[in-house]
Amino acid sequence: MASSAEAFSVKILEACEAGETFVKEFYSTVDRRRNLLSGFYSDTSFMVWNGHTHTGSANISNFYQSLPTSEHEVTSFDCQPLNDGRDQTQVLVSCSGQVLFDTPTEGVAGMGGASNFGSNPTNFHQSFILVKHPEYWKIDSDCFRFQEL
Repeated sequence: MASSAEAFSVKILEACEAGETFVKEFYSTVDRRRNLLSGFYSDTSFMVWNGHTHTGSANISNFYQSLPTSEHEVTSFDCQPLNDGRDQTQVLVSCSGQVLFDTPTEGVAGMGGASNFGSNPTNFHQSFILVKHPEYWKIDSDCFRFQEL
């Protein structure tokens, strides 16, 4: 029988592997194949994007598809296993980086008014809670925020 320290080490390793794979796949999909984003979320997923709330895979996917074309550069991320007493394995993934939108973002909820997003990258922070299902991971919670200096 494995000790609790060994079992926790296994959870940390699983969280790191899941998080690294997730970060690569998620941002690639946001930037190049947004029509596939609904597969990352469930019908009960919750997202807050710069203070604007979206729930459910279809609504979240539709929101992302309404955004201008983007290019994300993740400069750092961290993954931690969560233990909240539920039967499902959960992982907190916290990402920081820069995003560049190729057109002005006026009128897009959560992106402010007139902006220079079309010419300068903007710092962002995004946190996810992933829930493990038998064959895949789903985003349970997603929180995105621009980081203005």
